[in-house]
This record gives sequence, C-alpha cells and structure tokens, in this order.
Amino acid sequence: MKLNLKKLSTDDGRMIYDMLQEIESNDNGFHNAVKGMSYEECKIWLRKNADMSEGIGLKEWMVPQTSYWMFIGEMPVGYGRIRHFLNDNLEANSGHIGYAIPSSHRGKGYGNELLALLLKECDKLKISTVQIGANKNNERSNKVIVNNAGILVKETCTKNIYLIYRLL
Repeated sequence: MKLNLKKLSTDDGRMIYDMLQEIESNDNGFHNAVKGMSYEECKIWLRKNADMSEGIGLKEWMVPQTSYWMFIGEMPVGYGRIRHFLNDNLEANSGHIGYAIPSSHRGKGYGNELLALLLKECDKLKISTVQIGANKNNERSNKVIVNNAGILVKETCTKNIYLIYRLL
C-alpha cells in the first residue's frame, strides 16, 4: 500500500487525534503537545498549528512550521513537522524537521518513508540544506537520517546534528 503525506488541516478528525494520543508528549525529543488533551482541545490546537504554518500568532522566538500526517491508505501512521527556516537557537540545537511514528507502527520502515516525504516538502519550501537533529541515544532516528543522506556535522551533549543537501 502506498504511503502519502497530507498537510495538517483544521478539518482533521478523530483518527488524527487517536494517533497523537499514541505518541508520547516527549518522544525522544519530539514534542507532542496533544498527548493528554481532550478532542475539543485538539481542535483548537489544530487551528493554532494551521496559523503557525502561515506565520500567524508566533511568539518572537518561534519560526513558521508546517505539520504533516503520513497515511497508509486512510490510516495515519506518522507525524512530521518542517520549520520553514532556523533561528540561532534552532540552528545550534535542532533543525528543520521533526517526526514521530506511533509505537504501534514502529519497526515497519515508516520512519525512513516519512523523512523521505518530508524532504520532498522541504524541496517545495526551497530549503536546499536541511538540518535535522536526533537524540544520541535514539539509534533508530540516527539510522533513518543517515539512510536519507544525512551527514553528521555536529554533536552536542545529547544530540547529533545532521545536514542533508538537496538539489532544487
């Protein structure tokens, strides 16, 4: 079955909410604010994140970012975010892309597929050098990044920082 990526929408419903409840609030450094929220709170969160994609309502330390869901058929199996550009803090400690796979869908190669699809979205955003960070102890994410042409360029106390060069 083919995997595809869909941009977050304010119309997203219960299946997205249920998937987000399966991802920890801090999943190896990936922040999932929806974990533990009510469905009604999630709908408000969707609106805020749709605005965030357009740069609306951002605090001064934030940058625009777009959230995506990866689907196999009609079932969501992954969550990713792309920051449109990096500020000094993000450049020093993180990167453009964050992603998570719900625990029930791990070990199936979806992380590799999700990152590959997110990189194609980076191309559309004209991000030619994509930076991505992974916790040092997260072997799966480090492997996924390397499998997608990631080059380790920096190490902090807790993170590996990679660059992925894209031909636009």
